[in-house]
Amino acid sequence: MTYRAAGHNAQKFKDILSLDRPDLLRDLIFIVIESLPGGIMLVDGAGRLVAINQSARNLLGLLGKSLTDLTCWEILKPALNIGEERLASLLTPGATLLCESSTAKQDNTTRHISIARHELKSPFMQISGFLLTVTDITYHTLLEAQADRQARFTAMQDMAVNMNQELKNPLGSLELYLSILKRELAYDEEGIRIVQQMEKAIRSMDHLLNNYVTYAEPPASVVGMVAIRPWLLGCVEQLRLLDMGKEISIELAFDHLTEDIPGDAALLDQLVMNIGINAIENMEMNGRLRIETRTVKASADSPALFEVRFVDNGRGIDRENLPKVFDPLFTTKKQVSGLGLAIVHYIVMIHHGLVNLESQKDKGSTITVLLPCVN
Repeated sequence: MTYRAAGHNAQKFKDILSLDRPDLLRDLIFIVIESLPGGIMLVDGAGRLVAINQSARNLLGLLGKSLTDLTCWEILKPALNIGEERLASLLTPGATLLCESSTAKQDNTTRHISIARHELKSPFMQISGFLLTVTDITYHTLLEAQADRQARFTAMQDMAVNMNQELKNPLGSLELYLSILKRELAYDEEGIRIVQQMEKAIRSMDHLLNNYVTYAEPPASVVGMVAIRPWLLGCVEQLRLLDMGKEISIELAFDHLTEDIPGDAALLDQLVMNIGINAIENMEMNGRLRIETRTVKASADSPALFEVRFVDNGRGIDRENLPKVFDPLFTTKKQVSGLGLAIVHYIVMIHHGLVNLESQKDKGSTITVLLPCVN
């Protein structure tokens, strides 16, 4: 029975490959591209779309849309929101286009998409056309951005240690000279008052240096299992007490599948508090902060991840400042140390996760944190 079925299927496959049956050959083409794991667009020599698989539709936000009689250029331009000049790069055989797509998935998260052109080749016939492979490289892009941030982070750690070593000795000398001056001015009330102010300034500088060294050499994490709901609910309760009188609305939307994740409970609390306070500082009266969770299933490129997103409607950040927001000491606000998001980066890093920030000036910001679901 098994052999007869196999023989029948082999004959059917041979019929499909026959040039006398173009209808079956077309069916085979659809079967092949639908079976491939990545996004595929099959295009003829004139640029008209011949076939597209489900993966490509998902990545380009084309589900449910009619693509009949459209060229690949007419499809890609609105799907990726790019101009003709960038799209023209795909006119060259072997070219690759890297771009961002906000419509690539239904979660409104910006995705990083790679589109590569491959010419169709056949040893048996003249054929005109090409394949466009559509690949989601968001995870790899985030990894590269995190590695770049980590390099800057390490450089700043070294600088903080060196700065402490260079300044501690002069501060010690100043403190000694002030103690001598204080004795000589024992009966001069105004002089003593000035010396005391100078001592206070020196102690403040010493404390600041100690803070930077603590930042440069942070404590090791203590890993256990952290229950997600109590963790986030507890942090939100604390954030509501720290809204600076702005009457900020803080919403929670749970959509994750796992109950807990491995991590350091105290550091994860600090992560949420730092992101929340940063959002509150950037919002006006009656602002809105929404915290959303979901589970990102494991794929060939990444493990299963717990995702938590912080979406606010604050002032946003200028595009040119986005690459610097996780850098130590960087801030656009007055009387703020600039360490809040740098510490967020550190906490995410030691949990083997990823963090990303998207923002539009005067429209708000979204910080996305991805943490492994297993240790």
